[in-house]
Amino acid sequence: MTLEWHAPDRAGDGAPGPRKIRVLYVDYSVGFGGATQSISLVFRGLEGVEKFVLTSQEPRIIPLWYPGATVYRFRTVVNYRSLGRVKAWARRVVRLGLAQVIVQKMVAALDILAGSYELLRILRIVRRHRIDLIHLNNGFTPPEAMLAARVAGIPCIVHLRGFPGWRKAAHSSSYRRVARTIAISNAVATSLGFTSIAPTRITTIYNAVDLDRFEEVAGRRDSERIKWGIGPDDVAMGIFGRVVAWKGQLEFVRAALEAMRTEPHLKAVIVGDESDAARDYFDEIKRTIADSGFAHRFVLTGYQPDVTALYHAMDVVVHASIEPEPFGRVVPEGMAARHAVIASDSGGPREVITPGVDGLLVPPRDVGAMAEAMVALARDPERRRAMGEQGYAKAVERFGIRHIAQEVERVYGEILG
Repeated sequence: MTLEWHAPDRAGDGAPGPRKIRVLYVDYSVGFGGATQSISLVFRGLEGVEKFVLTSQEPRIIPLWYPGATVYRFRTVVNYRSLGRVKAWARRVVRLGLAQVIVQKMVAALDILAGSYELLRILRIVRRHRIDLIHLNNGFTPPEAMLAARVAGIPCIVHLRGFPGWRKAAHSSSYRRVARTIAISNAVATSLGFTSIAPTRITTIYNAVDLDRFEEVAGRRDSERIKWGIGPDDVAMGIFGRVVAWKGQLEFVRAALEAMRTEPHLKAVIVGDESDAARDYFDEIKRTIADSGFAHRFVLTGYQPDVTALYHAMDVVVHASIEPEPFGRVVPEGMAARHAVIASDSGGPREVITPGVDGLLVPPRDVGAMAEAMVALARDPERRRAMGEQGYAKAVERFGIRHIAQEVERVYGEILG
């Protein structure tokens, strides 16, 4: 799909004519995360778009995650992360309530000043490159990017990658003003609560999965299993992601221990490291394993920069979040590795898995139900294989990079006519 956009001559330097759509992507992320990874994959599939990026990312990340784009940096000092650290410092160090209020007011004022400066920069970029629309990659933020679109008279798209939570009321007016909101799952779309206002202004587009990369490393299964001490008779069940309480690694450990009492071949693998100051939580996980009598049947890989080959080393992939997951990238990535998936029955994973066909769904926090699912799949290799093949077919059909990019391009075309 090639988008031919008969663009207005905003710059006054020539007659309007057909060209690629010029999109300014605003990636208000600091440090690598799912939002940056997701837009990076989409970039690789966009064929009808000339890409410009405004990002808060560190310079070392930029060459890796914005292929084929003209990149500008913004909010490099005053951003959500640095402001959050100042607020946290004030709560720890400043004892007087009035002093804390003063610090918060100063932080808010600094944020406004930074936003005003960046507003002018965004407008210059829009005019210089004759940008056709602005695509916010991190929800309804930063506000200066949305305001720049309104001042410049061009459409603004918001990519909503999480549940709005306490910000829902604040998002109501923003939702009305943007041309389209893209939600990464139906669960996220409905949680916004504004679809009755203008249902045609919200579209669900799932995150993409790099299927080619999964195919490239498929042959490393045996070497990865040897590397991590997974034997040929072991049934490896792996959980992937940041080790933080809501991701449910502790519930995964408890379910695995219960399953190990009746299933001697089961081996549990935790891929990831502590995150968001979750050291106490990870320590509890390690103590639970050490005191269980089954420590030799657990593998803790720590942080791994590329986990694709590790997916192939598993026999089952487990998603154990105890809170609804906006999308749950682990689920389609497990499918891309041709594995059966056990996942919490909530949020995005509920939309992706067809129970009994390509995976199993269990109630969140239900350790007993997860243990039963582990044992059932550990004892039935043919069922695991069949589910894995069905899951792979679904991943190819629904989560390929080019397919997701075409969905995004379709939204652009609808908005620009």
